[in-house]
Amino acid sequence: MKKKHLLILLGSVLLGVLLGMIGTGFASLRSEISKDQVLFVLDAFFFWFGIISTILALYFTRMSRKAYNNYQREEDDEQSEQDYIRMYRFLDYGTVANSTLLISMLFSLVTMFPGFRLSLSPFLLAILVIFVGSYCLNTTSLIRNYKLSIMATPKEMLEFLDTYDEGEKQAEMENTYLTLFRLNQILLPELYILLLVLSIILQEIQLVALVLLIVIHLYINFAQLRKTKRYFK
Repeated sequence: MKKKHLLILLGSVLLGVLLGMIGTGFASLRSEISKDQVLFVLDAFFFWFGIISTILALYFTRMSRKAYNNYQREEDDEQSEQDYIRMYRFLDYGTVANSTLLISMLFSLVTMFPGFRLSLSPFLLAILVIFVGSYCLNTTSLIRNYKLSIMATPKEMLEFLDTYDEGEKQAEMENTYLTLFRLNQILLPELYILLLVLSIILQEIQLVALVLLIVIHLYINFAQLRKTKRYFK
């Protein structure tokens, strides 16, 4: 286990060095690539990413509803269990796809306003977010038998978690813990390296991105104090 940790550390260091070398090597390309070109490519990428997410969200949510209807009618125990598994699995897939659609829309919306660039992409994606989001939300309320609001509060989400069975709740908590760990210990530290590379390429400190990254990193760590205060009185 210690050897594995050492390999991860060495891999991270080597990755940082490699990215730094790449950043230095491509710094000269700054004058050849305009910001408008970069934004055009990113806009096109996230637009089609949002379209693909829409298709997947509608498909998986529809399959979840179909499995739910079969589960309600099925009398055979074995087939009923399979429909039960498909129902929740497809619902989770559809929820993730719906979230990626929202991310695509937010990116397009944020990048449109600073330069007052007229584009139909964010408006089209916004319409899809409303339609697909409503469909996913109604399906979730139907299957989970809990009416979630559009702007759900943390209290509502805790109540929503209580609709899970014990095995699913345990799996959700384990996944959340591992996601938080990877975010805090792996992904965010690697983003510092990425910002360093971008600063080298652009020859300018990415101050806003760095401040946002630090705020998120601090929030994740300070949020743990609520758990400590609650359970270790």
